[in-house]
Amino acid sequence: MSNAFTTRMATMDTRSAVLLVIAVGCAVLPLEITHLLSACVGAGLYLLVQALQGASVVPKRSADGKSGKGGKGAGKAWSQSPPTSRDWAPRGTSGPRSREGAGVGRGAPERCGAPRPEVRKPSAVPVFAPTFQGTGWEAEVAELVTLLAPTAEGERAVRQIAATVKAAVARVIPEAEVSGFACGSLVGGKAFGVAVPEVDIVVNVNPQALLGRLQGRWAAGPRTAKLDARKLQKSAIRACTDQLVSTGAFKFRRSAFRGAEPKVTMIAPSTMDGCELGIPINLSVNAVTPLYNAALLSECGRMEPRTRGLALLVKRWAKDRGLCHTAKGHLPPYAWTLLAIYYLQVAALEDDRPLLPPLEGTRALSAQAAKGALQEPPAERDNQTPQLSIGELFRGFVRFYATEFNWRDEAVSVLKGKRGAPDVNVPIHIILHDDGKTTEVGPSVENPFEASNNVGNGTCAASLRHLQEELKRAETLCAEGASLTELLTPWAPAEAEVEGDEGA
Repeated sequence: MSNAFTTRMATMDTRSAVLLVIAVGCAVLPLEITHLLSACVGAGLYLLVQALQGASVVPKRSADGKSGKGGKGAGKAWSQSPPTSRDWAPRGTSGPRSREGAGVGRGAPERCGAPRPEVRKPSAVPVFAPTFQGTGWEAEVAELVTLLAPTAEGERAVRQIAATVKAAVARVIPEAEVSGFACGSLVGGKAFGVAVPEVDIVVNVNPQALLGRLQGRWAAGPRTAKLDARKLQKSAIRACTDQLVSTGAFKFRRSAFRGAEPKVTMIAPSTMDGCELGIPINLSVNAVTPLYNAALLSECGRMEPRTRGLALLVKRWAKDRGLCHTAKGHLPPYAWTLLAIYYLQVAALEDDRPLLPPLEGTRALSAQAAKGALQEPPAERDNQTPQLSIGELFRGFVRFYATEFNWRDEAVSVLKGKRGAPDVNVPIHIILHDDGKTTEVGPSVENPFEASNNVGNGTCAASLRHLQEELKRAETLCAEGASLTELLTPWAPAEAEVEGDEGA
C-alpha cells in the first residue's frame, strides 16, 4: 500500500472508513442476494443514527463564547457561556452576575480578570448627589459624617440578619457560627449601595467539618480528597446562598468568586426605617477581611477619634465616584481604610507630630482588637481643640494621593507608618494593558495582618486611570472651594465611552 493511500486513509472520518470496508467486502466476498440486502439495510440504519446524533449535539463553546476556536468577535460573548465558578447564581434565580478581578503574582504581567467595561444604564430610580441643611464645607462634612456613622439601630439590624442567616445555614452546616460587621450607617449610602454594601455577613466553620457536611455536593471518588480550601469555600457559599434564597426572604444579586475572598451580594430583609427595599449584604465563608477592617478602625479610633470620620468620608467619596467596586478592578473598601490610616500617619501633622503612630507592635494588629476595642472608650488625649477638622483632613487626603504620593514606587504600609518602597515580601502587581505589550506597576497596599498580601492586586489599567482622574478632580474641586454636593455627584461613564461600548 502506497504512502499516499495510507495518508488518505488516515484522514478519513469513521463513517467513511466503515462505508469503504463494507463496499470492499461486498465486492470481493461471494455473498448471496440476502446478504447484500442485509448489508445495505444495516448501512442505511447506521447513517440514519449518525445523522440524528449529529443534529442533537450543540457545538461546544470555547472560552471566548464562540463555537470552535478563535473566531471573529472573540471575548464578546462570555455571558452566553454555561455558568461556572466565575459566573454563578443559586438555583431558581436569574439575577445579574459579575466577575471579580483577580490579582497577579509577583512580577507576572497579567490581565486583572478582564472586568467588563462600565457603561451607563438607564435607572428607574436615578441617584442624585446628597444635599445638606448646613451651609459651607465644614457644616456639610460634619452633617454627612454624622449620617454615615454606624447607629445602634443599625447594629441591632445586623445582629438580626446574622441570626437569620445562622438559622437558615444550620440546616446544612449545623456547626457554623455567623458574624455581622457594619462598616457604616445602613441608610446613609446611596450611589453604588448594592454594588458595595456596608454590611458583611461572615459564616465561620471549621474546614474539616465543612468538608464532611458538603461531601454529598460532589461526585464520590478521589476528587473529593483533593478538594482545595478555595473550592471548598466556594461550594460552601453556594450551599449557604441556596438555603437563604429558598427561604424567600433573601434575594440574590451577584456572585464574585474570582477575588481573594469569594462572596455573593444579596438583599436581606429589614424592618428598619428607610430600608423598605431591604439591606444589601456581602455573604462570605471564613473570610477575614471584615474582621481586619473592624480591628483597625476600632483601635485607630481609640488613638485618634477623627480616624473613623475620615475613613467614612473617604469611602463614601470612593463609592459615589465609582472607585471601590472590586468586581470592576478597583481598590476594595478595605484598601481605602488603609489609605486613610496611612495618610494620618505620614502626612497629617499637628504640632509637628503625626496623628497616628506606626501600627507595628500595637494591639491594632490583633484580630481580637475588634471585639475588645468596641467596648472601650477612646484613648485619652491632650485637652486641646483639634487643629484639623475632618473636612480639612479630607482635603489633605486627596492632595496627598493626587500630587505627593508616588503610586509606582511607594507602598501604603500602615505597619511601618512611614513612606518608602514596598517590602520585599509584598508581591509587585504588574498591570498588562489591552495592547498586550505595555505594562505598568499597580498600587502596593500592604495588608498589615498578612505580610505577603497586596490589597491592590486587583486593579487594572482602566481602574488605575480612573483613580488618577478622580483624585485630580477632587483636588481641583477642593482647591476651588466647591461644595460637598458637587464633590459627591455620582459618577457615570462619559457619553463617548458609552457610544464605544454599545457595539461591543
